[in-house]
Amino acid sequence: MLTLLAGLAVSGVAQAGGYIGLDGSSLNIESDLDDELNPGGIRLRLGMPVAPMLDVELHLGGGSESQTTAADRLTAVYMGAFVKGYLPVGRHSAFYVLGGLSAVDYTQTIDRRDFSDERSGFSYGFGLETELSRRLDLSADYVRYVSDDGPFSELSSVSLGVKLYF
Repeated sequence: MLTLLAGLAVSGVAQAGGYIGLDGSSLNIESDLDDELNPGGIRLRLGMPVAPMLDVELHLGGGSESQTTAADRLTAVYMGAFVKGYLPVGRHSAFYVLGGLSAVDYTQTIDRRDFSDERSGFSYGFGLETELSRRLDLSADYVRYVSDDGPFSELSSVSLGVKLYF
């Protein structure tokens, strides 16, 4: 079902003249055990321009780490919706900031039993994009998806990837 929804979203963005991005990420998860976890992950971005220097962008990503201090495995999956504004730097690059709402689902596996926790809230980030060709950009950014009290108080990521325009 998720594959079908993703396919429909990509098709809609392509028809509207949008873009798709694929990024490798390093997640930073802060836990209530004063432990920072840094699983690697992947992120899919779908975006569409709504004004000359303004886009709307959706993120779907996640990552997992095995053998943490408190669990056999920890997995984080996140989704976010953002407004993204650009500030050009030269002819081929632009700084950007983004703000919006995100939701994160954490799952810990301890002795083959899964325990889940969900968080949501305001998200923000900033980054840099550089044009490699007319249809391809290189992008790097930092995004804080959630910050809240609880067992997992914050999820942020540093990502590097490419963005393909339709």
